[in-house]
Amino acid sequence: MKKVILALVALAVVALAYITIQSVLAPVNFDKKQAKIEVELQKQLKKIASLEEAYKSVYDKYANKEELIDFVQNGRVFYIRAEGDYTSAMRDQGLTEEDAARRGLIRRDTVWVAAKDTLLNDGTDLAKLFTIPNNPDSSIQVVASSIEQEVGELKIQMPVFQASASYESYLNPLKNERRVREKVEAAKAKTNAFPGLRVGSLTEAKTNGNWE
Repeated sequence: MKKVILALVALAVVALAYITIQSVLAPVNFDKKQAKIEVELQKQLKKIASLEEAYKSVYDKYANKEELIDFVQNGRVFYIRAEGDYTSAMRDQGLTEEDAARRGLIRRDTVWVAAKDTLLNDGTDLAKLFTIPNNPDSSIQVVASSIEQEVGELKIQMPVFQASASYESYLNPLKNERRVREKVEAAKAKTNAFPGLRVGSLTEAKTNGNWE
C-alpha cells in the first residue's frame, strides 16, 4: 500500500509540474503564433494603405472597401512622364517648371493607365488581400470618412480612412479566450489604443500603422 501511495504522489508531482510548465509556456506559444500572424496582417494593411493613397490621388478622398476594390479592378491611375530636367539655370531665368514645359524646354505628360496593372504588379492577390490569414471567415474592415481640422483661421474637412483587424478576428482561432481577453483589456486601458492592428485613423489625419 505504501508503494502505491508513493507512486500516486509521484504521479501527482509530475502532473503538477506538467501543468505548471504548460501554464508558463502557453502564453509564450500564443504570443509566438500571434507575432507570425501579425507579420502577414501588417503587410496586408500596408498594401491597403498604398491603394488608399492611389485612390486619393485620383478622387481627393479615401475609399471604403467596396469602392477600393472597384477602383483597383476597373479604375485608372496616372503618372507623370518626364523628359528633360528642370535646371537651376531655368530657375535663375525666372522660369517655373510649367513655364519650361510650355516653352518646350522640358516635357511633362500625364499618362493614365489601368489601376490593376500598376497597383497589383507586385503580385498582390486582390481576392485575398482583405481576408484574415488564419480566419477566412473574417475580413479586414475598411472605413473612409472625414474630420474637421483648423488650418490657420480656416476649418477644412480632411479625408481619413482606417483599415483594421481586431484581436478577436485573428486571435480567437488560437483558442485561448483568456489570453485574447487580456490583450483586448490591455489595449482598451491605453489612451486611443486599438485592440488589434490598424493603419490610418478615423480621428487623426494619418496613414501609418499602430505597430510602427
